[in-house]
Amino acid sequence: MYQFTYEPTPKNILLDLMGVNKRHELATSQLGFISDAFDVSTNNLRVTLNRLVGTGLITQNRRGIYSLTEKALSKRAFINRWKNNTFQYDNWDFRWIACHLPKRTSRAVRKKSLMVLEWYGFTEGLDHLLIRPNNLTLSHAELTDVLITLGLEANAHCFVLQEVSDTLVDQWGHHLWDIERLDREYDALVDTLESSLANLASKPVKVSLSETCRLGGEAIHRLATDPLLPKVIRPQNKYQELKNIVRKYDRTGRNIWLEQLQKLGVDT
Repeated sequence: MYQFTYEPTPKNILLDLMGVNKRHELATSQLGFISDAFDVSTNNLRVTLNRLVGTGLITQNRRGIYSLTEKALSKRAFINRWKNNTFQYDNWDFRWIACHLPKRTSRAVRKKSLMVLEWYGFTEGLDHLLIRPNNLTLSHAELTDVLITLGLEANAHCFVLQEVSDTLVDQWGHHLWDIERLDREYDALVDTLESSLANLASKPVKVSLSETCRLGGEAIHRLATDPLLPKVIRPQNKYQELKNIVRKYDRTGRNIWLEQLQKLGVDT
C-alpha cells in the first residue's frame, strides 16, 4: 500500500488549478465548482485565497480575479521540470556539487534553505556542507541562481568538488540516500497509478476529478523532488519507470479536467 506524502489541501488545490490555466488565473466565481469537487467549503477556499495573497504567491488583479505571482511561477517551473531531461543517469564524471551553509543564520532562513536544497537532492555530506552528484543538466551557476530564486540564503556558497577521497565517495555513494526505500515506494506508486488508470472510466466524474488531482499531484511531487541520482548510486531506473506512467496518467487526468474546466471558462 502506497503511503501518500502530498495532500490536496485547499492551498495545493488552488495553486495547482491556477497552474494549469494558461493565464494562471482563478475567478472567485469558480470556487463553488472547486468546493463541490473536493468537498472543501467555499469559505475555506476564500480564506486560503487571502492567505496566499499574504504570502506573495498570488495577487488580486481586479475584483474577483487572482493570478500567480513570479514567486509562485518559479515554484511551478520547479514542479514541472520532470517533463524535461534534467540529469545524466548513465554518464556521471564522479564530480560532486556542494553547498556550504554558514553559521549564525536565523532558524527560519536556514529551514527554507534546507528545504530548497532537499528539493534538489542535496543531503549533508559533512558538517554544514550539503552535497549531491554533479550530474544535473544545469551548470553550477545556473543551479545556484535557481536555488537562490527558490529561497536559498544569499550567503550560502555552492561549488563543484573536483577531487574527493575514495573514503568519502564510498560513504556518500552508499549511505546518504536510502535507495531501497526509495525504489520500494516508487514500485508501490506505479502500481497505484496503473490500478487507477484501469478503473477511472467506470467512476463518477466527481470521484475521477478528486482522484486524478490527488494521485497525479502525489506522483508529480515525487518526480519533482526526486534526487536524480546517477546509475552508479541508484542502479534501477525507477525514476524513468515512474515518469513513463505519470505521462499517461497526466494525459488521462487532463482530459477529464479539461471538460469540466472549460465549462467554467478556464483557458486550459
